[in-house]
Amino acid sequence: MKTKKVMLTGVRPSGNLTLGNYLGAIKNFVDRQEENNSYIFIADLHAITSYIEPSKLKESVYNCVAMYLSCGVKPEKTKIFKQSDVLQHGTLGFIMTFQTKMGELSRMTQFKYKSQNCGKSGVDTGLFVYPTLMVADILLYNTNIVPVGKDQQQHVELTRDLAQRFNNRYSKVFVEPQTYVSPVANKVLNLQNPLEKMNKSDSGDNKGTIFLLDDLEVVKKKIMSAKTDSLNKVCFDEINQPGISNLIGILSKITGETYKEIENRFSGRGYGEFKKEVAEEVVKLLANIQQRYKTFNNKEYLDKILFSGAKKARVVASKTLKRVTKAIGLN
Repeated sequence: MKTKKVMLTGVRPSGNLTLGNYLGAIKNFVDRQEENNSYIFIADLHAITSYIEPSKLKESVYNCVAMYLSCGVKPEKTKIFKQSDVLQHGTLGFIMTFQTKMGELSRMTQFKYKSQNCGKSGVDTGLFVYPTLMVADILLYNTNIVPVGKDQQQHVELTRDLAQRFNNRYSKVFVEPQTYVSPVANKVLNLQNPLEKMNKSDSGDNKGTIFLLDDLEVVKKKIMSAKTDSLNKVCFDEINQPGISNLIGILSKITGETYKEIENRFSGRGYGEFKKEVAEEVVKLLANIQQRYKTFNNKEYLDKILFSGAKKARVVASKTLKRVTKAIGLN
């Protein structure tokens, strides 16, 4: 019997998920959860790299789990747990910090982007070192596959680098993971500024971001008012037509059509018709997710899933950490 590969993803519980989160990462995971040994952790330790109100953090964790279940994650196929319920994450994250150079961390794209907006208050240390905790998250489970959006590849590359460094310095303990980036809609862009990605840190009334729990009429309006261009030609051209290309990517990911099939079908037709179909398909998708969310948003049920997932995850994580501590001479 062929051994299944280990597939892992983490999600930071920082508010409502977006259409970009779903199409860029969640759907990739859901489509492959049965063919792999699958893990999802709620990254509540990552959430405290900057201050978050404790009650809000707890609520966000529940919302996050309910949303992933609503998007198709099956707890009987995927181990779902909180990062903080498996203490090995923090311990290995601390150890991996000592395998890392400051220059490597300062070059991380998210650190550079977020540190520019910190102002006079300065940069939180947590923001600087959180990539080493992310490295630990991946390495603890002998992960083979990490489904990510295009903008998250850098973190997995750092993980591979540190795994190689550790293996060469001590002994071969870690599996070196590979990314899976979908060739379609791997980076869903802001509807009003298609040069930036769709970001869940945007406010709920932002016209450029579609949240999975948005009112469906609001979703329609956001898509119909999406920024395009004056060419009035439905063509996938990310350089000259980023707005239209973004919408083509969204439609392709939902329906399974290729870019060329969409282009051919809308040849000679205007942007209005095209946007209307995109809006209809997105609304159909979100209506199903929102209906399922009402069913899964039950704290007692979610606690049982998280408890079961953490119990299984700890078995694997503890074995990995024992191999690490033995290799470096700590036990």
